[in-house]
Amino acid sequence: MYLGVDYYPEQTPRALWEEDFRLMKELGVNVVRLAEFAWTMMEPEEGVYDFRFWDDIIERLSAAGFDIVLGTPTATPPAWMCHKYPEILPADEHGVTISFGARRHYTVHSETYQRFSVAITTEMAKRYGKHSRVIGWQTDNEYGHEKSDRSYSDVDRAAFQVWLKNRYGTLDALNETWGTVFWSQIYTAWEQIPVPRKVYQEHNPSLLVDFDRFCADGYNHYNKLQVDALREHIHPEAFITHNLVYSDMAVNQQQMAQDLDYVAFDNYPVWGGLPEPNRFEKMASDHDLCRSSKQGKGFWVMEQLSGAQGWSKIGYLPRPGHIRLWTYQAVARGAEAIVYFRFRAALFGTEEFCHGIIDHDGKPKRKFNEVKQIMTELNTFGDEINASSYRAEVGVYFDQENVWAWTHQPHSDAFDFRTEFVRFYGGAVRRQASTDIVFPGDKLDQYKLIIVPLYFLTNPTFDQALIDYMEQGGHVIFTYRTGVKDPHNNVLPLTLPGQFATYAGIEIDEYESLQAVQENRVEGIGKFAGQGSPARLWCDLITPTTAEPLAVYRDTFYDGVAAVTRNEYKGMITYIGASIDDAMIDTIYRQAFLDAGVQTFEAPDQVEIVRRHGETRDFLFLMNHDTKASRDVVLDAAYQELNTNETYSGTVTLAPLETLILTT
Repeated sequence: MYLGVDYYPEQTPRALWEEDFRLMKELGVNVVRLAEFAWTMMEPEEGVYDFRFWDDIIERLSAAGFDIVLGTPTATPPAWMCHKYPEILPADEHGVTISFGARRHYTVHSETYQRFSVAITTEMAKRYGKHSRVIGWQTDNEYGHEKSDRSYSDVDRAAFQVWLKNRYGTLDALNETWGTVFWSQIYTAWEQIPVPRKVYQEHNPSLLVDFDRFCADGYNHYNKLQVDALREHIHPEAFITHNLVYSDMAVNQQQMAQDLDYVAFDNYPVWGGLPEPNRFEKMASDHDLCRSSKQGKGFWVMEQLSGAQGWSKIGYLPRPGHIRLWTYQAVARGAEAIVYFRFRAALFGTEEFCHGIIDHDGKPKRKFNEVKQIMTELNTFGDEINASSYRAEVGVYFDQENVWAWTHQPHSDAFDFRTEFVRFYGGAVRRQASTDIVFPGDKLDQYKLIIVPLYFLTNPTFDQALIDYMEQGGHVIFTYRTGVKDPHNNVLPLTLPGQFATYAGIEIDEYESLQAVQENRVEGIGKFAGQGSPARLWCDLITPTTAEPLAVYRDTFYDGVAAVTRNEYKGMITYIGASIDDAMIDTIYRQAFLDAGVQTFEAPDQVEIVRRHGETRDFLFLMNHDTKASRDVVLDAAYQELNTNETYSGTVTLAPLETLILTT
C-alpha cells in the first residue's frame, strides 16, 4: 500500500532535506508527491527550461528509496506569462479580470494557456517520464477550486458561442430550446449571446446550465490535453490522476475521471475557520463519490489533512485520534493510497498556516506519532485490505448537472444542495448500509434499493434505467422536487412528480417553498404515529392515488395533507415531500430498508460501521466520530482486532475518536 506525504522542497531549506528523508523513513513513508506549484522554477522565462533543482531532489528521493508522484504545475501560471499574455487571465461575473497573485489565475478556454500547459507538461514528461521511481502523475491541482470553475472573460464568451453553435447547429434551435421569446431575448447572431455576467435580475435558466456544461467540457478538454501529452512519454506502468474536488463547481468530476487511471481526492474534513469538522456522513459521501466515479475502482487520497489548516483564518486543530479515524474512514470506503498534507509547514506564503505532520519548529510531536502509528499498521495489513472488496446494496443517485440546476434556482434562502444531499445520503450511512453513488448510465439492477434525492433536473438515460428498475420490482426512495425539469432546465408540463407519479402512487397538487424564518410541522400516522419533525425548506402537498400516507402536515392551512407516502408498486416506492429532520429520515429509511432486504447495523449516533469482504476473512471498521463521548456497539458475532488479535463480542465500547478494525 502506498503511504506518503506532500513535500515542498522549494519551500524547505536544502540543509533540512536529509533530515526530512530520515523522518519520512521513520514514519513509514514510501511515496512522495512533488512539484505541483513550481512552474517558474522549471520555466523561468518563455521557452527556457531549467530542471536542475528537480533533477537534484528527484535523485535524492530515489536514492533514499522513495517512489514519486509528480504534479504538473499548471495551477500556478508564472508572472512573466500573465504579464506578456494577459488574455490567459480569467474574469469574474462582473467582468473584472482576476489578477496574478494567488493561484488558479487562468481560463481553460485560452488557447494560449493550453499551448503553454501542453509544453510544460511535455517537457516534464520527456525528462522524468521513464524514471523508474516516478510511478505516477497528477494533472494540475484541484480543478475549478476557489471559484475558478466559471470564467466570464471575452475569451470565454467567444469560446462559449462556438460551443453553442456546435451544440445547437442553428440559432432557431437554440432560441426554441432556451425559450428566448421570454423577455425579448431572441438571438439573431451567435455573437449576441453573452456569458452570464452580472445582470439586474437573473439569467435564463437554460443559458446558465449550458454555460456550466461549457465550463465543464472546457476542463475535460484541458485535462485531456495534459493526459495525452503525458501518455506519449511516460512508462506504461505509470498512472495519471487528478485530485478532484466534489462541490457545486462547473466541473463534471465523473466525466473527467474516465480519462484518468485513478481518481484522487483531497480529504479535508475541516478547514480554515470552521469551528468543527464536517459530519462523518459528508465525508462518507465524498469517499463514495471517488470510488463510484471510476466504477468502483479504488482511489488515492492525495492530500489527507494532518494539522490545522487555513490561510488568513486558522482552522480547527484535529484532536488526538482524528487523523487515524479520517484515514481509516477513507481506507474502509476504497482509498488504496494515503498521502498526508503536508510533511512540513511552510514559513512563508499564503499557506504558512496550513500545518502539517511537522510544524514550523521542525520537531516531531503528537501528530508525527499518530501518523507513524497509522503507517506502521497499514504497512502491515494495508495490502490485504486493498485486496478486499466493498459491496454496496444501496445506490444513491448523483448528477453534477442536477447540482448546477439547483445552484441557480435554490428556491429557498436556506437551501444548500450539498447539505440536503448529505442528509438524505446520511440516512443510509447512519443505518450502516453499504452505499454506492450511481450516475446516469450506471446499471441499477445490482442494488436492493435506490435513493434519488432532490431529482430536480431529469436525465433521460437515468429516467429509463430507473423505470426499468421499478418495473422489475426495485425499491426506490424519492424526495421533494422530483421530476420538475427537463435536461434543458425548462419545467416539464406534467403533474409532479412527473413520469414517476404512477410508481409513487401520488400527485402533487401544490407546493410551498419555506425560507429560513419559516417552518411547518410533519407528524407520523399509522405505524409512524408519535414520530414528529419540523418541515423546513420545502413542502409538497401530496394527494395519494394508490400510496399509503406515512406522515401528514400539521399547524398549517394544509393540515392533514400527506407529506410522506409509501406505495406498493412491484417494489416499495417511498416519497418524502418535505425537508424533514434526520430522526424522521432514519425512521422512514428503517422501514424502506426492511422492505428491500437491505443489511443494516444498529449503531448510536456518530458511529460509522463499514464492512469489507476478503478472500479469507472480512474486515469490520468501527469508528466513533464523537470527540467527547464513548459509544456502545453491539456486535453480531465474535471478532478479532486486527492489530492486537484481541477477541471482541457482544457489546463493544468505543472511546471518543476510537477506530477498531475487526476481522472474522
